[in-house]
Amino acid sequence: MTDIIELRWEWRCFAPSLAKIAQAVPIPSDAVSRESDEIYLLDPSGTKNAKIRDGILDIKRLRQIDADGLELWEPILKVRFPLSRSDLVTASAVWSLRLETMPSQTCAIEQFIEGLNSLRVDLHVVRVHKSRCVFTFSGCIAELVRLDVDSRKLESFSLEHEDPKRVLAALLALGLDSHSNTNYSRGLRRAVGLKDAKQ
Repeated sequence: MTDIIELRWEWRCFAPSLAKIAQAVPIPSDAVSRESDEIYLLDPSGTKNAKIRDGILDIKRLRQIDADGLELWEPILKVRFPLSRSDLVTASAVWSLRLETMPSQTCAIEQFIEGLNSLRVDLHVVRVHKSRCVFTFSGCIAELVRLDVDSRKLESFSLEHEDPKRVLAALLALGLDSHSNTNYSRGLRRAVGLKDAKQ
């Protein structure tokens, strides 16, 4: 049997400082804090979120944007390096590439990145250090993040829930505009001075 994954609606913002939001959001004492070094593979369309963290390639695809600007993301691949030939076939389909033609039977992280860059020059690789604080706010999964992005300092705040109405209610409580939603791909591209693809 295949596990059913319930997709979550997401809202996120980026800024050099989110002190006002941090002050407005009560962070519980049992909030989970995490540090990580990650590699993002930024697609100019902003419709894919691909990152490598803890030796795992994690790819999500944007399924839908609703009338309130919230985004519904679908996990499509989560595999550990080195990647097998079948993993490469799945990853190839994400970007319409032929990664499975790489000569070795397994693919390490740097091999994967080099292969991807050789086939898609518009994909940009960004290395990020994150300090994340994950907790619950108004029934939603909330996350406050401090990021080091190519020597730039940046902060991010996000809300997620299976029910978009819960996310909207949380945004309303914070006085935030749901239509200012900026996903990781777009936020990081803008942080390093890259333009989005024309829609």
